[in-house]
Parts: sequence; C-alpha cells; structure tokens
Amino acid sequence: MRRSQIAWILFMFAATLAVRTGPAAVATLGPDHPYGSVFCDDRPFTGDAPLLAIVIDDLTTGAAGLEELLALGRPLTFAVLPDRPDVGALARRVSALGHEVILHLPMDAGQVNPEWYVGRPISGQQSDEEIQRLVSEWLAAVPEARGMNNHMGTVATQDERVVRAVLEVARRQGKYVLDSMTTENTVVPRTAVAMGVPCMQRSLFLDHEGGKEAAMAQLRALADWAELHGAAIGIGHVGVGREGTAAALAELLPELEARGIRLVTLSELLRHQQEE
Repeated sequence: MRRSQIAWILFMFAATLAVRTGPAAVATLGPDHPYGSVFCDDRPFTGDAPLLAIVIDDLTTGAAGLEELLALGRPLTFAVLPDRPDVGALARRVSALGHEVILHLPMDAGQVNPEWYVGRPISGQQSDEEIQRLVSEWLAAVPEARGMNNHMGTVATQDERVVRAVLEVARRQGKYVLDSMTTENTVVPRTAVAMGVPCMQRSLFLDHEGGKEAAMAQLRALADWAELHGAAIGIGHVGVGREGTAAALAELLPELEARGIRLVTLSELLRHQQEE
C-alpha cells in the first residue's frame, strides 16, 4: 500500500471518530480537506477504476481560463452562472463540445459583496414559491443543464426550508444536485437523501488558493483520494486569478491518466451509483 493511501486512511479514521454522526453527515473540515464518499447517502463507490469528476464553477462568457479548459479535450462538467442574458448560448457551446452543463445557483452567503453573486441570490427572504420560480426560470433558460450546484451559499445551504424549495424543483425536473460544501453545516446532503433527489458532494476545491502550483498540489491530493475511495469530485474555477487551474489540469491530466484514473462527468458517477 502506498504511503499516501496509509496517510489518508489514518486521517479519515480520526475524522470519522470525531464527527461522523449519521449516513448523510459530513466532516467538520475546511475547504482544503476532502470529504469521504462522493455520494450524499455515504454509499461507497465500487467501480472498477478510480474515477475523477472535475467541475468548473463560475462559468460566464469570456471568463479567464475558459478557452484553455475547452481545449483540453477531456470530459468536464461546467457550472454556468444562470442569471445572465448570454447563458443559453454559452451552455449550448459548452455542451456541443461534449462537456456536461449544470446550473451554478447563486445562494445567500451572508455579509459579502453583492456583486460576488453575479445575479439574484436565493435566500431565506424569499418564499418557497419565489425560490421555485427563480430556479425554474433558470433551468428553462438552460435546457442542457443536467443538474445544479450552489454558488457560495454558506447561509442558504444551512436553511432547510430554502434547500427543500430548491430540491423540489430538481426532483420535479429530474435533475441531480452537487453540494459544493461551502459550509460544514450544510443540510443539502441529508435533505436530498430524504427527498429522493440524486445528490453528490465535492471532495476538494482545486483552487481555494490561486496559482498553478497550488492547483497541482490539490489535483495530486484529489487523485490519491480517488484511488483510495474509487471516486472523487474536484471543483475548480474560471475567472481572473484562477488561470492557473487550467494550466495545472493541462500539465497533470496525462500523469493522472497514466495512473489509471479516468476523467468522467458527474452524470457518469451517478450512473455507477444507480447501477449498484
């Protein structure tokens, strides 16, 4: 057994003793530490080869790093910010190139710069009907979207009423949900499991710290995690200050593939769960 695998086993054993309280519980860890199963019901992955899903958040037309990521020629999942007039054309372009598209739902993060939402955020100040109307409107503008994940949302993802309103639209329209895990107090995983909505949770952020070297270190950690658990989900970004993510992926993906790790979309990860 590799040294890195032994280290991860010891790490998870300690984390499990400290915080695991139920099938949909999550570890009280920061954004640079991985969560266990990629599935919100905590089901272990039992596929043949380690699978790795890379999600690229904050997608807008002309975002820094976008063209470099599209040129990689690998299956990626792109999360488009929905509350914009060009979102439909952008989603069609990304989908036509063979990538998966999801909605990146702006959600309340408390006392932050409102411009960071890049649109209208979902919040507890809205009624269930208002939330559902907003999410439905955004999905209608992007028919290519297979699912959705939260953009920010450290406050909104702790509010079960808000989360249920969002998940009800996902359930009605047959969409999956990825919890970006922006807070350890999120109720998305357990609520989705209770409602029967297909749900996944990210393992690591690739570029919580900017720069190519930091992203490469996170990618290698993510690869170790995929080998240990069978599957992992990494979230990276486009935009100013995150150009290093595309460069890190371009340099490291051949190395990871040589290790037998296969890059897949979120839908493919879900298919493995549903086939078990």
